[in-house]
Amino acid sequence: MFGVGFPELVLIMVVALLVLGPQRLPEVARMLGRAYGQLRRASEEFQQTIRQDLAAIEREEDVNRNKAVAQEIRERFAEVEDLQTAIIRERDGHG
Repeated sequence: MFGVGFPELVLIMVVALLVLGPQRLPEVARMLGRAYGQLRRASEEFQQTIRQDLAAIEREEDVNRNKAVAQEIRERFAEVEDLQTAIIRERDGHG
């Protein structure tokens, strides 16, 4: 947790107790706890959004790659059809 060990945490709590007093310390601790929770939730939401965006980009790249492969297959198929047509014409012309 930010490289803060137990001795440092105790020192922080003692200083906070001296500065804030025993009445305000629990209130401030609750406020800091809520703020930490909100920050953590916001961080998790941000990470989830990034993951979703990356997944969407990957899906889009897959779609584009698949379209390119499909186009190449169509072109090759057209070449085979042209070759087949040429063979048939040659055979019919010489047969």
